[in-house]
Amino acid sequence: MPFIVTAVTAAAGWVSATLAAGGIGAALLRIGGTLLLSNAARALMPKPQTTMRPRTVTIREPVVPRDLVYGRTRKGGVIVFLHSSGSDNTFLDLVIVLATHRVKSIGAIYFEGEVAVNAAGTAQSRWADKVLIEKTLGAADQTAFAGLQAALPDKWTENHRLRGCAAIRLRLTYDQDAFPGGIPNITVDIEGKDDIWDPRTQTAGYSDNPALCLADYMGNPTWGIGAQIGEPDGIDEMSLVEAANICDESVPLAGGGSEPRYACNGVITLSEVPKTIIEGMLSSFAGRCAFSGGSWRIHAGAWRAPDVALTSDHVREGGLTLATRVTMSSNFNGVRGQFVSPENDWQPDDFPAYASDVYLAEDGGERKWRDISLPFTISAAMAQRLAKIELERARRQITVRLSGKLSAWAATVGDVVTLSYARWGFAAKPFEVHGVSLDLTASGDGALLLPELVLREISPLVYDWSASEEQIYAAAPRTALPNAYDIPAPGAPQVTEDLYVTRNGGGLKVLAKISWEAAPSGFVSAYQLQGKLAGAAEWIDYGRTDGTALEIRDIAPGDWAFRVKAISVLGVSSPWQETAVEILGLTAPPAPLKHVTLQTAGGLAILKWTRSVDPDVRVGGNIVIRHSKEATATWADSYSMDRVSGGEAIAVVPLKPGTYLVRAEDSGGRAGLETRVTTKGAQVLAFSTLDFLQADPSFVGAKTGLQVKGSNLTLATETINSVTQVAAMEGQYTFTAGLDLGAVKRVRLRSEIGVAALALNDRIDAKTALMDTWADFDGSAGAEIDVIFEIRETDDDPAGTPNWGPWGRLDNHEIEARAVEARAHLTTKDASYTPIVSQLRLYADEVA
Repeated sequence: MPFIVTAVTAAAGWVSATLAAGGIGAALLRIGGTLLLSNAARALMPKPQTTMRPRTVTIREPVVPRDLVYGRTRKGGVIVFLHSSGSDNTFLDLVIVLATHRVKSIGAIYFEGEVAVNAAGTAQSRWADKVLIEKTLGAADQTAFAGLQAALPDKWTENHRLRGCAAIRLRLTYDQDAFPGGIPNITVDIEGKDDIWDPRTQTAGYSDNPALCLADYMGNPTWGIGAQIGEPDGIDEMSLVEAANICDESVPLAGGGSEPRYACNGVITLSEVPKTIIEGMLSSFAGRCAFSGGSWRIHAGAWRAPDVALTSDHVREGGLTLATRVTMSSNFNGVRGQFVSPENDWQPDDFPAYASDVYLAEDGGERKWRDISLPFTISAAMAQRLAKIELERARRQITVRLSGKLSAWAATVGDVVTLSYARWGFAAKPFEVHGVSLDLTASGDGALLLPELVLREISPLVYDWSASEEQIYAAAPRTALPNAYDIPAPGAPQVTEDLYVTRNGGGLKVLAKISWEAAPSGFVSAYQLQGKLAGAAEWIDYGRTDGTALEIRDIAPGDWAFRVKAISVLGVSSPWQETAVEILGLTAPPAPLKHVTLQTAGGLAILKWTRSVDPDVRVGGNIVIRHSKEATATWADSYSMDRVSGGEAIAVVPLKPGTYLVRAEDSGGRAGLETRVTTKGAQVLAFSTLDFLQADPSFVGAKTGLQVKGSNLTLATETINSVTQVAAMEGQYTFTAGLDLGAVKRVRLRSEIGVAALALNDRIDAKTALMDTWADFDGSAGAEIDVIFEIRETDDDPAGTPNWGPWGRLDNHEIEARAVEARAHLTTKDASYTPIVSQLRLYADEVA
């Protein structure tokens, strides 16, 4: 077995170096035995290859050494298959080999350190519906990935079985938000080798017992050293059982509960030499691995009763050499180092250091540290126990070289022995046998092969442990960096609208202004806005901006939904923020007129206002002016006075006491809210009434399309299918007689009208017209009724054959005439409403 020779020779060099450091000199180890120490115990010796290498990286290389997994870990793997397919290469299939043997289980899968697929195989978070997974545990008879074979039959066949390899197959569906950086780094939770032989139960299965894991590795003829349990040149079964039992012992924890004394959880890369691998595994249980007498004996870190009692009777004359101390440069009084922390995403982390104040005082108050590495340890409490063992072993510094007689052959490497030597004060003092070599010594005519032993002081206190010694481990605080892949959403879109006039004369258009609050992230580089009309299948993309507002010109009115999202510098999108809004556009009623004022002059009312802010009022719209003699009038209880262009900001109308109501009307006939101003109608000149005409309350004059109800005049009505409405939209009342002033006179004529609106049907189901044509849902607030007073005049005697002038509207009017005739027109724009006139009079005034 070439490796054994190499191991023994190398180990001899390690012990020689230790003895030289103690002042004894090199031990001449020839054909005896020696110990393989853990790499922690050899921290001051030449460094082996690193065993705390990064585990959580998935790589793609043509030639990569295989990995063995013992116990639990999270690791990457080797990409052995990579292929894109689908339209625009939408799908990416990967096969990643995790271990070169059968494993117990493959758990959750992580992308860039985040859980992408849970242990049940369900993709989640931003990878939901973007990842498909298949797993194989590495059985010798496993079949090919069925899903991959079905998807890519020409690339992955039934012969691609990856027998004996634990692997996963992933299908990634392209999505910029899910995979902004391309293929993510992929890691997997895994429970490792599950065919580990346990001689105690005579069964094979999963185990994290470090003694059994080490025996499994050493016994493998392919990548280990072929040292089979119980076989010649193999592993001694009794010592293995003893070590395995020690590792399984329960140890109480400071935080409550317990754990096994030792466990092995880690990854082996087979490019490392067996010696390095064995040293790393020994570190997980403070172990010793001794080759002596043709077999390997594995010892766990625990006190063992001495096997042999050595005295001066076992020593040749002058055959004892003593070293009591190591050099100051080699000494230490505290142990610190790293283990693999599941709480720190399975990254190396510092375990709570173990230090001794007693040894600190012995060393003159100077703290000296030894740094160790525990690549197969995932428990901080276990790491502290191992650190204490390293410290206590190192502080037992007495080393003895014993040239023995033949009787000293009773001690073998790895044994715990006692040495009694009165001269040095040793009375059954315990030592550990670190090395046994043979010395060819002349004896008479022949020669004797006598043993030379290297002994190192040991004590039960080395392995003593109490839960009170444990320091509670807290994972290293994570740097509070924002997650570049988790982009918060911006504020919900806020929508305002406006109208604008196109430069090319295309008329009025609608402008929607959409704004939002910025997303609270420093990674955002742009925002994307989309919108769609209600019922539309597809969203309309309105582009990206690095600001927080966009304008949409010439937008159609209707019910819209707008949504906005933030996009990071990596191309990752936030969730959408959506708002539903109705774009009224040209259907929106105009805004109320502002700063409406009234001035009087010479019987005229001069109305002024700030020009309408609505383009569809200024272009093609109107300003409508109405009047009521009441101080608290409504639009429905008033009558029209004038209508001017929507671009105007002034109107001159007759002055009458009461209320003037002014409102804007857009080019589509939609009216805004009215603004009111009142006046007493006072004038500098005083007038007195010369004569008057009064139709109310009997309204006995000629009526066309009108009717008298009680003491009010209304449009004539009819009932059809139980629905009452006006018979005609307009009616006319003519006074029975006119005014005869007796002679041609200059007078002021003024009308006085008392009017209101009457809803003929105050139930919705009684209205037969389309809803869009209704003035209002109930009551008469939205009724569009009107009363127009008209007169005609003559200079002739009305009793003869007068020559009458044309009919003209009258509000306030100064005339020179002999006689006047009067009439009134009642109108409505909705058959469900009628004007109801309670007062209809004409006054002729002259200067008092």
